[in-house]
Amino acid sequence: MKSLLIFGTGGHGRIVAETATGSGNFRVKGFADDDPKKHGLVIDDLTVFNDWRNLDVEEWIVAIGKNEVRKRVFEELVASGKKLGSVISMQAFVSIRASVGEGTVVLPGAVIQAGARIGNNVIINSGAVVDHDAIVHDHAHVGPNSTVASFGIVSSCEVVSAGTCRRSDLSGTMEPPPP
Repeated sequence: MKSLLIFGTGGHGRIVAETATGSGNFRVKGFADDDPKKHGLVIDDLTVFNDWRNLDVEEWIVAIGKNEVRKRVFEELVASGKKLGSVISMQAFVSIRASVGEGTVVLPGAVIQAGARIGNNVIINSGAVVDHDAIVHDHAHVGPNSTVASFGIVSSCEVVSAGTCRRSDLSGTMEPPPP
């Protein structure tokens, strides 16, 4: 079991901590946050560390809901040599023929079908469906109970709002979009 530190102490961070713990792949060491007022707090039995940059942790995950902020923190962690883990709920279905990038979170009830490509640092929220051959680019967020249809494309940092459907950008062709 790998040790994991979660960057972000809000609602999304709490959900990621719970999902990571339930996955059986991680031992969550605690939270990290840049807000000095949060340092030393205990949230859901996990400590918010103040000197987190020097902690001995095997993997990191950025659990911040705002895409641009999540992207910035992700890039800072990668630049500083931190290893980014992916948290995938045991209650999600991810096809063995799909790819999921590093630092991505897949929450309970999500479905990722064959040929789907999920980038780095993406949130696939509860109940979301990414259908076959769809592409979700880095730092995007596919909201709760939303769908990215077959061959659909979600741009970097884009949000697919809760309960909506991103239709295919292709007009009738069955060829997948270029990588």
